[in-house]
Amino acid sequence: MNSTARKAVALANSLLCIAFCFGFINCHPSGETPMLSRKLYLPPAGENEARWCTVSYIDDKLTRLEVHRTSGESDTYLNYAQRVSHDNGKTWTPLSPIEGVTRQLPEGGLVTYPGRYFYDPGLKILYQLRMRRFWPGNDVYTFNWGGEHAFVNQVFVLENSVEKQLRYEAGPEYEPENPFAHEFLERNRAYFGTNIAIARDGTAFLPMVCYKHGDEYSLNRGGVVLMRRDPETGQWLASNQQYIAPELSSRGLLEPAVAILSDGTLLIVCRGSNTSTKSGRKWFCTSTDSGMTLSPVQEFRYDDGTRFYSPSSIHHFIRSTKNGKLYWLANIVKQPPEGNSPRYPLYITEIDEEKIAVKKNNRTLVDDRREDDPDKLQLSNFCVLEDRETLDFEIYLTRIGQDAESFWRAGVYEYTFVPR
Repeated sequence: MNSTARKAVALANSLLCIAFCFGFINCHPSGETPMLSRKLYLPPAGENEARWCTVSYIDDKLTRLEVHRTSGESDTYLNYAQRVSHDNGKTWTPLSPIEGVTRQLPEGGLVTYPGRYFYDPGLKILYQLRMRRFWPGNDVYTFNWGGEHAFVNQVFVLENSVEKQLRYEAGPEYEPENPFAHEFLERNRAYFGTNIAIARDGTAFLPMVCYKHGDEYSLNRGGVVLMRRDPETGQWLASNQQYIAPELSSRGLLEPAVAILSDGTLLIVCRGSNTSTKSGRKWFCTSTDSGMTLSPVQEFRYDDGTRFYSPSSIHHFIRSTKNGKLYWLANIVKQPPEGNSPRYPLYITEIDEEKIAVKKNNRTLVDDRREDDPDKLQLSNFCVLEDRETLDFEIYLTRIGQDAESFWRAGVYEYTFVPR
């Protein structure tokens, strides 16, 4: 080997060592595939407080908006604040509090959760998801995880800051001066989906968890309904509702995500939960008539027809501008999950849009439990967006449970995926 070749090998080895040391290359514990590199984006909020962050573009340029919040117990979010960047995240305005998220009234408590933003460049509409949770006769964040829940959810959308209630059945509209009206809370109970998908003609689609009312109502028996906004009238219309048998998912359908496939078919994938006899899966339905009709619910599988396990955890779709491929991010586990756990590893996978399935041999490991991580680690609460300059995907994830001394002491990590 001549001196030039020796120098090249030495340089390559040095770069490899640096990559391992700084976390640019990591090995999956089983040696299956390399993980994406990660870096700490935001530190923990406190000794026993997690920090959360959602990132959105709010125009057709490079303006980003981040919503920050903190939590120290399940589903109890505090200290909502936001900041804006006009140069694609290089510089930011100072954080400013988001007012009015929580309200405690004599009649009960309510929380208006600020969701992600989605911009339609054709109609120049900035949408924001929001869900309002009502605790009639109770304080905000009163939870009874061992029994019947004491709250009711309703879904709203902001269109250029104008709020609209989304209703899939007959019922009264929301009255801000009378938020705990009994008839209002009895109808159109819903949990918002993870995203709005916007078609080329400006039709906006938002999936929601819906519920049967009357004696059949149960927060753990939700189904799915697809709301669509007519671009000409601005009216939000509802599809039919689809439900799943309790033998297949003990908590119904949860946290739906929607994608528009290449042929115009709408794909909705939902989180399920396991039962005493059935293991955790993800579930899907489709619409081939622009969101008017949803097909019956089916199990989401690999493209070769084989099954995979997935805990009851959130998931997201994103389509690459660079290569046109549709990707799906989700927890896929080797063993049957127990309800919500384990919530690792996290994969980014390609979708076969003809078979409507996950490509088994086209998945990349985002992150997994590492040797120094406790088994209670969760890699499930994240958001993803495509950088408009690089066209790479950015994933922002709060790794709660990574600290053995304090479950909630967790910061936000950033991962970068480069579509090929």
